[in-house]
Amino acid sequence: MENKEKLLERVQELKKGLNLLSRERKVVMPHNKAFDHVDQLKAKVDEIIELAETV
Repeated sequence: MENKEKLLERVQELKKGLNLLSRERKVVMPHNKAFDHVDQLKAKVDEIIELAETV
C-alpha cells in the first residue's frame, strides 16, 4: 500500500511538472530552466518505474 501511495504521489508530481512545460502555461520558461525541469521530470519517471516494478 505504501508503494501505491508513493506511486500516485510521483505521478501527480509528474503531471504538475508537465503542466509547467505545456502550452497552457501562463509564463514562458527560459530554455535553461526548461532543460533543468525536464531532467527533474526524467528522474521522477525513473522513480515511478522503480515503484511500479515493486507493486
